[in-house]
Amino acid sequence: MPFDRQSEQKGYLAVIDIGSNSVRLVVFSGRTRVPSPVFNEKLMCGLGADVGRTGKMGADAIEMALSTLRRFKSLCEQMQVREIRIVATAAVRDAKNGDKFVSRVKQETGFDIQVIDGEEEGRLSALGVLSGQPDARGLVGDLGGGSLELARVCDGQVTNTLSLPLGPLRLISKFGDKHRHIRRYLQDQFRSIDWLSKTNGENLYMVGGSWRNIAKLMMREKSNPLPILHGYACRRGELVNYCKRLSHLDPSNIPFGGSLPQKRLQVMPVAAIILQELLSVIQAKNGVLSSYGLREGLIFDTLAADERREDPFLYSCRVLADERCRFAEHADVIYHWTRPLFKPSAQRSPKRQQMHMAICLLGDIAWRGHPDFRAEKAVESILHGNFVGITHTERAYIAVALNQAYGAPIDAPHIAHILTFLKINDIIEARMMGAALRLAQRLSGGTVSGLMVSRLRVTKTKLWLGVPSSYRDIANEVVDKRLAQLAQLMGRTSSIEFPSDLDETSVG
Repeated sequence: MPFDRQSEQKGYLAVIDIGSNSVRLVVFSGRTRVPSPVFNEKLMCGLGADVGRTGKMGADAIEMALSTLRRFKSLCEQMQVREIRIVATAAVRDAKNGDKFVSRVKQETGFDIQVIDGEEEGRLSALGVLSGQPDARGLVGDLGGGSLELARVCDGQVTNTLSLPLGPLRLISKFGDKHRHIRRYLQDQFRSIDWLSKTNGENLYMVGGSWRNIAKLMMREKSNPLPILHGYACRRGELVNYCKRLSHLDPSNIPFGGSLPQKRLQVMPVAAIILQELLSVIQAKNGVLSSYGLREGLIFDTLAADERREDPFLYSCRVLADERCRFAEHADVIYHWTRPLFKPSAQRSPKRQQMHMAICLLGDIAWRGHPDFRAEKAVESILHGNFVGITHTERAYIAVALNQAYGAPIDAPHIAHILTFLKINDIIEARMMGAALRLAQRLSGGTVSGLMVSRLRVTKTKLWLGVPSSYRDIANEVVDKRLAQLAQLMGRTSSIEFPSDLDETSVG
């Protein structure tokens, strides 16, 4: 059984999240900086649907949840999952029959449920956001069916947390379809939070299925050229107007709503009202979607400090390079070899350094593909890869560089549609990095020696490639042609030189 042998090697870790709307199982590859989900399943049980009205979870919802948990137990046993974390949030902690439910789950499945309080839920959700977006600054809002968890994030730290009984199921149970009353109630609740003003003008990081689906619908209506949810950012004004429109629609009449479960659609108008009011009260700069939240926060919280400091995007790039690239170990050499090409401002920017290193790591990712489609394969890998810690604009930048590295034209259909994410200077710079990578690969032939002894030098009008005279034979017409292509992107002419100081270095 290959699946079982793999699970033994990787040490699968499962998180079961019992929420007000859904019960979900995610099996992760292991306890790593960027845990890869190998299995993900949820069922919309609606445990919190009646809590606001009756104070209890409904009998049918409980039976559905128990059936789901029995299935999850069986699946985890078959996958030989080594560790299972089971957490319950608002519905179970607030319901009068919550303790009875926990006891029954223990009796029927053996699962020990950890019922976490609202502030801890907010902290873990915020940690999940930080694990996927380390530079996040502003307010994290995690909307579940029964509650809204808020947390402030700044400089990699969670500084405030709060849980409010403001989930869509809870509000619908309390106010029905009286949206005006819901708005007033939300406004009063938000005004009473004294620290909320500290996040004014910063981003709102949106966590939870309802807000994720709002972003998904918005992207469908805009025909977004890069339909990746994590990291999707939208200006406050545009998002507020879209939420206002959704709040007035009947759930059955929401555009593209047919792609969503009926239970999600029913809460969509109220979820949109909550998002609109929260965006407005903090005057958020952007709404930014995070696909990471509570489950990822649980894992991130257990990592050692040095692991938590690792950049999640570069971590994933290195893992991918080790799996798919021939010369992953050369990435650092290529990175330093290309540094003379770029202005000091680019050299000092941590984000630019990150993207350039990623390009060096992923530059050989499509080598197994058919030569006619390697550029397309490389571009697809970065545009649609399951990465975190990177924005849509940064994906586009790296895609342009990889497209250039494989020698494809910039107006090719697989790349042209995402150029609108970038300014012209960024497109040129990304192409420069790709052309430099293409030159490095041709010069070195897949070895590091040619790069270790050569250097690039930029003057006002010229791009020079310096090669020791003892390596003269590697700098032929093919290398000269690729050097000229790079120089053209820089607005310079090109030349190969054989300086004596490089001969001394190579001999020494």
